[in-house]
This record gives sequence, C-alpha cells and structure tokens, in this order.
Amino acid sequence: MAGGKKEMTYFTVMILSYTLSGEPIQSKILFPSAKACGDALTTYYEPIRAFDKDSSAHCIKTKMLSMTLRPKARPDKWN
Repeated sequence: MAGGKKEMTYFTVMILSYTLSGEPIQSKILFPSAKACGDALTTYYEPIRAFDKDSSAHCIKTKMLSMTLRPKARPDKWN
C-alpha cells in the first residue's frame, strides 16, 4: 500500500488446466486476494507440471470484493 492508500481486495480464482489420461481437466480454486493466489501458485502447480509439461496455471481476479474498506465505528466515548 504505497503512500498509505488502501486498495480494494477482490476474490481471485486460480485456474489449473492439464490433461490426465488424455482427458482435459480444469480445476478452479478460490482465494481471498490476488496475492494469496500468487503465493499459492507454485505449491498447487508444480505437482501438475511434473506430469504434464503442457499444463498451465493462472490467477484471475474477479469483480467480487472479498474485503470492504468500511471505516470502523467510533467508540461510544466519542459520541
């Protein structure tokens, strides 16, 4: 967060595409942010890439907020 500016956080979907016994497979895994998806990418993708060199993995940000930037309510003593 550069300059103290907070950014919106969106759900991100990891899409893993690979072939197993000649059948195309696509797996989707939901993460609370693009960072969380990116951090998990290697862990999820490496075992698949080991048996299918033509596989792929991508993180796609959705338009659905996973965290809002609502201000916290003031304590009663402030009212």
